[in-house]
Amino acid sequence: MGKVSIIIPVYNAEKTLKTCLDSIIDQTLDDIEIICVDDGSVDNSPEILREYAQNDSRVKIITQQNSGQGIARNKGIEAAQGEFIGFADADDTIEPIMYEKLYNAAKKLDVDCVHANYRVIYTATNMVQQPQLVEAMNIRTGKKIFYYDIPMYIEDIKANIISLFSGPIWNKIYKTSVIKEHNIKFPLCRMQEDTCFNVNTHLFFKRFACIKDVLYNYKVHSQSISTGVSNVHFDIFDSFKDLKTILTDNDFWNKYENYYEDYIYLTFLIHFPHIPENQRAEFIERFKPYLREEKFKNLKAKYLQ
Repeated sequence: MGKVSIIIPVYNAEKTLKTCLDSIIDQTLDDIEIICVDDGSVDNSPEILREYAQNDSRVKIITQQNSGQGIARNKGIEAAQGEFIGFADADDTIEPIMYEKLYNAAKKLDVDCVHANYRVIYTATNMVQQPQLVEAMNIRTGKKIFYYDIPMYIEDIKANIISLFSGPIWNKIYKTSVIKEHNIKFPLCRMQEDTCFNVNTHLFFKRFACIKDVLYNYKVHSQSISTGVSNVHFDIFDSFKDLKTILTDNDFWNKYENYYEDYIYLTFLIHFPHIPENQRAEFIERFKPYLREEKFKNLKAKYLQ
């Protein structure tokens, strides 16, 4: 069993795949397995993957018909043999010390998950943003209770679990045994699937920690479905159902219903600017079942001028 299994969904990524794979192969932590799940690519991606697998025994290839990155990641989880699991996107890069830093922190602090800081790089303008994890978490809770390199018990912050863990998956490592024991998988929706996975895992983790190092480079392209104007943002309603199922199936619904509604409202604020103007009234109306009547009326009055 290796130390970290890194799962990479690949779909028509020939332009960026080599750079991504090079950044993973060059990790200072040698004891890793690199699980590449080809999601039915029709470009040169399969040939690139075969070339890398021939040159490095740590590279393993899984192929599937085009089914989406959620199913691709789930297949990667099934195949993973490492003590921890990490995720990367085929158009991103990671710092050479990323998995050594994350793994060493997980062992030293005795936690089930470690979060690292990351960069957001807008490729069209080369603009770079660098969120600060601990500062953001303290803002979300309204208390200065999070610090770098100090483990935090999940039980102590469960009231904020949805808002705290609605972020990305690729800046973390997760304990494999917990994921497999509780059969945690990605939902099939195309939006907010990271939130569902993060909330689900952290509901079963005992402790997590953050490290200050900036280790992942997340690339935002102008054609990204998550940032552009597109009706694909209607897919968030599938994620709402998936998240509610996660909470109800694990007897967490009564405890988190109010926080779930807060998450719904926050998600609206994030996605509304990306909805085409001629579909905004419909988008708002779709929120009605998820919000209390008064909150829904306020939202409708504010955003339907």
